Amino acid sequence: MNLEQIAQQAMDYLDSVGVAAEYEVKAVSYDIDQLTVFTDDYVIGMPSNAPEGTGEYFIGKIKKYYPQKSPAK
Repeated sequence: MNLEQIAQQAMDYLDSVGVAAEYEVKAVSYDIDQLTVFTDDYVIGMPSNAPEGTGEYFIGKIKKYYPQKSPAK
């Protein structure tokens, strides 16, 4: 997955749990980009040169900070 795809997955998840968020992908050097997700509580980032599988780790970190809520009974 590229950073834009990871960002979209993060935004979709955060939207599903009712968390307002924004993201930014910007160049930090000529060959490395940085994805940053901003919420009211956290700033979470990852570089484009992160090891394979880091996208899943990144989304997992967001899910840990913002878990799905059980429906009220």
